[in-house]
Amino acid sequence: MTLITFNRQNLYNDVWSKPMNELAKIYGINVYQLTKVCDKLEIPRPESGYWSKLRYGKKVKQKPLGNSDIKEYTLKLDIVSPGSLNKILPKGYKPIVVKDQLRNPHPLVNHTYKYLKERSKERSPGGKYGRLKPYHSGYLSVSVSKNTLKRAMRIYDAILKESIRQGFEVGIETKYDRHGTFIQVDQDKVYIFIQEEGKQIKTKIENSKYSWDEFDYERYTTGKLKLNISGMIYGYFKRTISDTQSKTLEERLDKFFPILLEFAEKEKRQRLEREERKRHEEIARKIREQKEREYRAEMKRRETLEQQSEKFTKSEYIYQFIREVESRIKQDELDQEQLYRFTEWKKWATEHADRLNPVKQTIESILDPFENEEQESKSFLHLK
Repeated sequence: MTLITFNRQNLYNDVWSKPMNELAKIYGINVYQLTKVCDKLEIPRPESGYWSKLRYGKKVKQKPLGNSDIKEYTLKLDIVSPGSLNKILPKGYKPIVVKDQLRNPHPLVNHTYKYLKERSKERSPGGKYGRLKPYHSGYLSVSVSKNTLKRAMRIYDAILKESIRQGFEVGIETKYDRHGTFIQVDQDKVYIFIQEEGKQIKTKIENSKYSWDEFDYERYTTGKLKLNISGMIYGYFKRTISDTQSKTLEERLDKFFPILLEFAEKEKRQRLEREERKRHEEIARKIREQKEREYRAEMKRRETLEQQSEKFTKSEYIYQFIREVESRIKQDELDQEQLYRFTEWKKWATEHADRLNPVKQTIESILDPFENEEQESKSFLHLK
């Protein structure tokens, strides 16, 4: 990405010293981008005919620069310039040359060409515009007439082969019920699609019976090809390289890799942002789970404490009960048999009270870290 920062006062001086098209070339941008910067900085521009009047010595008036809180504006340029491609591309820049004949084509090109060539022999090979288009997976993304089919395949062949030479992966995939042709730069895919432009002629039908049927449409293809490049398989937010009045698409393919790398870089940024969000979400999930485990462990410890307290209270009542029984029995004179039975009962009752009494076990678990951790670990496993 290239950043160009414009100073409001300096740009105002430049705008009134040179025509916009000359100034745009100096800054290395187009007139549309320069106009956008002027609008952002609230810079008045010369009206149409200003430079012609100035050239012929006629009187002109320069609009003053009004007040504004905005002093600077930074224009972001995502396009990679062809001149820098030699350093950016893995194998260096080499012009994409489209051959005159389709010889030894890439397997995907050959497969698609044969399929569409057979389709062209059918009675109604294409849609409303007569364009040939694969409707199944396994073929390149293309929509052209019979007359431009071979030309489109030669363009595809040149693009795919040069992309492979650069070390990029090329292929086709189906996603969301949409078939796409992609070129993968590192981990990120950019989708391409060759299409022939279509036009229609609208003719009013006289004495039409229905309002929805009052026009007739003649649709046809123009022979003009365009290469759509997008970061999405559906083709949204696309850039297009097409035939112009002065140049063919084949002659304009020097723009392909700059646009491809622009989209690949954009997809990379979005992918890294998604991965970063996912990483933060995973950390947040683990923190939530840890807090949940700690909360459950704390609730378990409290529950255990309350249960131990209840057992302790019950054991203390039993100890007190044993002492009371013993106190009253001592008031009586017992024979040997009765003393033996009381002694056995006291032993049994005391053992039961000892079993209920959690104090000794609790003290050991508090003072022994290993045992404490083991108990908590068992609690975690139980909770899971």
